[in-house]
Amino acid sequence: MKTKSGLVDAVNMLVGAVGDKFDADEDGDPERDFMIQRCPKRLEGVIHRLPTLSMHLLAAIGEGPSSVVGLAARSGQLKGTVSKHVQRLVEAGLVERTPVPGNRKEIQLHLTADGALVCAAHRELHREMDLGMREFLQRYSNADLQVLEKVLRDLLAARKVGVRIVADDG
Repeated sequence: MKTKSGLVDAVNMLVGAVGDKFDADEDGDPERDFMIQRCPKRLEGVIHRLPTLSMHLLAAIGEGPSSVVGLAARSGQLKGTVSKHVQRLVEAGLVERTPVPGNRKEIQLHLTADGALVCAAHRELHREMDLGMREFLQRYSNADLQVLEKVLRDLLAARKVGVRIVADDG
């Protein structure tokens, strides 16, 4: 039986190894490949070039028209960051800006037809990923899953002080 210190070392090593294992590698990007297979060939370059945050913002726009300010609030990103990514989406032909009637300052963001195709492929990607994770986790008992949920919630609530992760016990 491992000591608590040995278990902590093993968990720490495994968390890092799992993160490394599932990061995109030099040999390709299976998530982008999944989306490319579900979109017209003309969108392949766009899907390869757009950063992940742009894809997630595209998905948020797909939930309903939004302004840059509204999109920033919904996504938890800075307005300047969102604005930069929206510009990329507009240049890629996935999003269009339209004025709001009666408001000369406000601009609404809408998906183009190509944006809707990429957005649908992105939704399908996440459904497939969620299904895979659900099937994987079904092999564990409720007690195992409760411990895992607690550890992950605590990790999510933790903060970083310098290079250390510190529990948020307050």
